[in-house]
Amino acid sequence: MTHTKVMATLADNRSSEQFIKDLHAAGMQGVRINSAHVTPASIADIIAKVRAVDAGITVLMDTKGPEMRTTALADEAEEIVLPLNSIVSVSYGTSLSHAGSIFVNVPALGQYLKPGDTLAIDDGEILLSVLSSLSPDAVSCRVVRQGRLGSRKSVNASESATLPPMPAVSGKDIDNIAAAKQCGVDIIAHSFVRTADDVHQVREAINDPSVKLFAKIETREALCNLAEIADAADGLLVARGDLGAQIALCEVPARQMHIMELCRSLRKPAIISTQILNSMMTSPQPTRAEVNDIAFGVVQGADWMLLTGETAKGQYPVEAVAAMHSTIKATEKYLNGCSAK
Repeated sequence: MTHTKVMATLADNRSSEQFIKDLHAAGMQGVRINSAHVTPASIADIIAKVRAVDAGITVLMDTKGPEMRTTALADEAEEIVLPLNSIVSVSYGTSLSHAGSIFVNVPALGQYLKPGDTLAIDDGEILLSVLSSLSPDAVSCRVVRQGRLGSRKSVNASESATLPPMPAVSGKDIDNIAAAKQCGVDIIAHSFVRTADDVHQVREAINDPSVKLFAKIETREALCNLAEIADAADGLLVARGDLGAQIALCEVPARQMHIMELCRSLRKPAIISTQILNSMMTSPQPTRAEVNDIAFGVVQGADWMLLTGETAKGQYPVEAVAAMHSTIKATEKYLNGCSAK
């Protein structure tokens, strides 16, 4: 048993009991369910399968939170290509997105965004520059970082941009929290926390002291209100993907160190997440830098290292869990040996 544990994201189309058994055998001790991509029924199904494999596996579900996210894709496509310098519209609505028009869940974009603002999609994999307002709810954009867009991807605005206000807890969040509670979820991690009041609102929605509430740190506002958020939550989750789309990438390691130090001082648990073993989406072994990233998290006292796309849709999910688990064990063995001298 290690202090730092491996948590793996399960997708509803990749959550069979055998798959969970394979991950568990490789060293996975916790499961994350991304509620932005599931229904209450699939939440119940995943949790039941996890408990059937081992009742001791920790189950975390994160909420959608006050985030901007794209809609599903037209024609049941898995991805669409957004070429460099192509022009796309970004509009409020529930219509299916396609190469020329992307729909999001936030209204009044044309009233708030201005030319020169940028929109980072899918943790910055795709970058759009706002050209002009098309209507109160839509803007025209140029693709300045090309990429392949999947369904329901997060969207972050640049620091220069102002976005319409969004409620801390959505109706979808309420439904998913209720479903997860009924099935015995261990942790709810609230996405895109901005203030301690967001945490308090989610706490009221959970209304169950047996369910731990973690705040996901992934917004500029959260960094400004970090002490109050940490005091209100049971733990913090460093969500480096969206955080790295909201602040300069070079600042992310220092921010992570600060968050981890704060958690240690408050004796509250912490989770580090996103792109830890990103190369293993398509490669059977990690890079040297990724292995060092895991060790860096262990040294900082992380309670969990969370795999996201690596296990949700990557080509080598079991190998990714095994690589993380073995690196944690080797690092903790070294640290324990040093402390014993």
